[in-house]
This record gives sequence, structure tokens and C-alpha cells, in this order.
Amino acid sequence: MNLERRHRESLLVLGYMYLRMGELERAGRLFSALVALAGSRAENEGAPASDALDRLAYASLAAVELEHGDPGSALDHLRTAMDGRVLSSREAALHLLRARALWRQDRRDEARQAVEAFIALGGRLEGNDGTRVRPGATGGRA
Repeated sequence: MNLERRHRESLLVLGYMYLRMGELERAGRLFSALVALAGSRAENEGAPASDALDRLAYASLAAVELEHGDPGSALDHLRTAMDGRVLSSREAALHLLRARALWRQDRRDEARQAVEAFIALGGRLEGNDGTRVRPGATGGRA
């Protein structure tokens, strides 16, 4: 099955809304389906899933896996989303998501390097109140 781009976009938005509402199971099912479709499309077309929407589906599934407490799966999905490319400033958050997953695996040096990559792309590590955010924190401040 091959969905039109606008349908994939709509499903990504819906999945994001589920994720923001804490509906991890629903978000995970949507993102998993989009990832499966990306793999199927790549298989049929003989090309890697490098479409921006496919990469967003992988990154979104990584966020769900991280919230489920599975940093290993999150890193696998992020590896596919990042695909060895030089990321744009719009994609800087992928480095921060990667840092969180690495931090949870006690890979502190790699997590710090990911945070440095995030900052190098223009990301900021300050909360709205001006306090500094810890690399592996899930809402905590340093």
C-alpha cells in the first residue's frame, strides 16, 4: 500500500497529537505503520527510505520508544532517521533526542557529544525560566 504524501502528513500530525496527549500506544501504532509503509515502499522501489516524511516517522517512533523506556530501539530508529547525513538546523532536535537515549544507556560521553552537536546546529539548552537543562533529563533542570 502506498499512501499519498498528504495522507502521510496527516497521519504524522495525528501521531504527534497522540504523543503530546500521552497516548503512547496510539502514537506508536501510527508511527510503526508509517515506518512499515516506508520499508515497503523502499522494498518495492529498491531505494532506501530517505523521504523526509519517512525520516520523521522514524524519529517520532524513536520518541515513543524512549518514553516507553527502550533507549536501544530509540537509537535504532534515530540511526535510520539521521541516516549518516549532515543535519540541518531544523533537525537539530534529533541530536537532543539521541542524547536522551544515550544518557539513559549510561553512555554519558556520547550523550554530551550529541548535545554539543545539537548546540552547534543552533539548539538551546535553556528552559523558559532561563535555567540550564541537563542532557539526559526528562523535564528536570541542572
